Amino acid sequence: MFTEDAVLEMDGLDHLIEGLDGRYCGRQTIINDFYRQTGSVLPHGAKPLFVTGHLSTNMQIELQGDEATTLAYFFEIVANDRVLIGTYQHRFRREADRWRFRFLRIAIRYRARLEATDVGGQSLNDILSRPV
Repeated sequence: MFTEDAVLEMDGLDHLIEGLDGRYCGRQTIINDFYRQTGSVLPHGAKPLFVTGHLSTNMQIELQGDEATTLAYFFEIVANDRVLIGTYQHRFRREADRWRFRFLRIAIRYRARLEATDVGGQSLNDILSRPV
């Protein structure tokens, strides 16, 4: 989903997983140094059942030929007991086969710890493992 020369900026995640905030340049660096870390490392004190789930809303899109920019808000529940609220800013480029991210900034504006007891349900992996 990223162009070869893509850039990802992460701002506001270090309070959960130290060392993830920063700028990642190039598709392989984004995959190896950012996404593989976020998928394999649990936030401080997190339980592994439901590590993350988020939704995005209020998408604004500006299209100019083979380039597009967007702004969206997100709400994310992390590790059952943390809430992150922030913005996604994207810059897309149309390539021969599809639209790809050329730039992505994830900025966490608010964060909070939820007080929840007896959190249960199904993991996304359990749901996706069933045939459709």
